[in-house]
Amino acid sequence: MQNTVGRLDTFFRYIVVVLLGLAIVLSFQFRIVALTHKKISFVVMVILLLSAFLIFNIWLFIFRKLANKKLAILLLILVIAAPRLIWIFLMPTKPVSDYLCFYSYAQKASQGFLKGYDMTFTLFRFRFGYSLILALVFKIFGSSIIVGKFFNVFLSVILGLIIYFTVDYLFGKEAATYSAVLYAFWPSQIMYNSVLASEHPFIVFFVLGLYFLLRAIKEKKAIFGIFAGVLVAISNHIRPVAVVIIIAMVFLFALKALCKDFKILKSAILSIISYVITFYTVGYLIFSLTGIPVWKTSMGLNLMIGTDYTTYGMNNPKHSLFVKKYAYDFQKMHGEAMKIGLERLRKETKKFIAILPRKHAIIWGDDSFGYFWSTYKVYKTTNFVDLVKNHPTIFYMFSQLYYYAILIYIILGILSSKKNANKEIFLFLNLIFLGYVVLHIFLEVQPRYHYPAIFTLFLLSGQGIKWLREKLKRFQYCS
Repeated sequence: MQNTVGRLDTFFRYIVVVLLGLAIVLSFQFRIVALTHKKISFVVMVILLLSAFLIFNIWLFIFRKLANKKLAILLLILVIAAPRLIWIFLMPTKPVSDYLCFYSYAQKASQGFLKGYDMTFTLFRFRFGYSLILALVFKIFGSSIIVGKFFNVFLSVILGLIIYFTVDYLFGKEAATYSAVLYAFWPSQIMYNSVLASEHPFIVFFVLGLYFLLRAIKEKKAIFGIFAGVLVAISNHIRPVAVVIIIAMVFLFALKALCKDFKILKSAILSIISYVITFYTVGYLIFSLTGIPVWKTSMGLNLMIGTDYTTYGMNNPKHSLFVKKYAYDFQKMHGEAMKIGLERLRKETKKFIAILPRKHAIIWGDDSFGYFWSTYKVYKTTNFVDLVKNHPTIFYMFSQLYYYAILIYIILGILSSKKNANKEIFLFLNLIFLGYVVLHIFLEVQPRYHYPAIFTLFLLSGQGIKWLREKLKRFQYCS
């Protein structure tokens, strides 16, 4: 059985490495020009990336020494919170688009107007999840915009701690320190804290659910599967893509069952049961508050947008007009959108296939969302705001180079798994990522949609840095 898992892990591992490498290369070709409006040669981008990668390595190794080989929890909280607090105070981001819908409804719901939602909520019912969480925060601390931003920082700290303890559990404290520090200074993550976005609570529940699933797989304890199912179900009410992690668990079990290994059967079954019970329990609670059956959802519009070769699978104002055309009728709008999407796949297959490289670059090779949304609209202009908004190329390039470095660390972490005994863990993480890749081949893409998949693989980043450091030490010793 172990040999079979090992062979599958090797097969999927190299697929993931190729896909991440492609994301970087395709991003050089498609996204850098789109973001900076400057033609930068491939050679220059490679030189910039290698230079940034070298600087990040030196910085990470120095930071680890300063932490005296053990990153104190208090220090971790500080390095995560400090840059995010500075950003939300200096960048007065104003909610727009979906973020304005979240904020407006959360304000009303916190005052008891639970049915004062925008009509788009009836079409995209997952919007209730984050909005009601934010409403609860507003109920306790007041509905000022800064309260929502403080809540983002709080969630970021919690996420950083979850990442640290998860990586520590898998690979030890050194790898955990590297991953935690890498996350702490991640530019897009810092800047996105001034945006009231559903990704903030979503990813906390998602990664915590992943942590318990990893423990269920490694320790063969069913109780962890129950915890995981509950957390993933909650995250799926915030963004309806979290269920991929449960599907990956089922797929892993199926692979093991084919080899007559049923050790994680109990965990797999209980994670599914707890997921279903929690999903419908929370769904009914939201229904009782809002009158909207949130468990009824559809990816019709997502498919229509994702197959739109004229927009490279991204949302566009014309899609908003399509929504209004059906007077916010859930069944009609999503049903018609599904037909259009499927029709394109059947009749315009070549045009759809032609946009896949760009779609891949947009979702897996672009980390620009933090700067874009945090500076898109502000409450007031200051010297700092002018400085940041007048130099987009610098912020976009820094965000991209940092993200590319993260992808390289992840690749190194994946390659280091050759000699790692936890083949099932690596296989499971790769299956989750591949599940999202397959999903977004057909569905809408946005840079921020890579959240769940990249954070899943991000757990390998610290191991990649640790592995690289060991290789460099061995090289120094030999020379």
